[in-house]
Amino acid sequence: MHIAVIAASGRLGKSFVEQALAAGHTVRAGVRARNNLTTHPNLVMVPCDATNPTDIKNLLRGQDVVVSCIGHVRGSASDVQTVATKVLVQAMDELKLKRFVTVTGTGVRFPGDKIGLVDRVLNLAISIIDPDRISDGRQHAVVLQQSNLDWTLIRLLKLQNIAAHDFELLSSGPTKWYVGRDEVAQAMLQVIDQNSFVKQSPIISKKRKERNE
Repeated sequence: MHIAVIAASGRLGKSFVEQALAAGHTVRAGVRARNNLTTHPNLVMVPCDATNPTDIKNLLRGQDVVVSCIGHVRGSASDVQTVATKVLVQAMDELKLKRFVTVTGTGVRFPGDKIGLVDRVLNLAISIIDPDRISDGRQHAVVLQQSNLDWTLIRLLKLQNIAAHDFELLSSGPTKWYVGRDEVAQAMLQVIDQNSFVKQSPIISKKRKERNE
């Protein structure tokens, strides 16, 4: 499968690219000034600003799936996810591409979500300290819901630099307290390979057995 990756040289993007290549996919990686990806026969690196329509169309042309690993980092615009997603939706429509997978926090709520105490407290803190981050996640989810794409929006509580552990994707949670970037990359690959959770927003959760212990 041919996969285009937005923000491929970030920490999550790098993990996804490595796992996608190991799984036998061909990757077209959108990178900016900082590029820490290792060369590979099935990897093409393309300079790309996710908010630039020309760059995005150049990156996406000829691909089967589009993955966005955009997140809020120091210096990024407060609405970076929303702006980039609008550009992506338009470009994918023009290029007749459908499958799109992205990620955001559990501060983006949907009816029926199982919201635990830790989830509630941490998201309350973020909404006070960095309300624009929560707003951006919610607005970019609205953009997806209003699109014609076959999107999947994977949600998680707190992204960490920790080793990957077993997980499962559940439509409404509850969420794992801490999630490693390798787990998120695995989850993204899972929904791509299985073509699952289309037009849904699953939450990365503990395995059922672990939740019952």
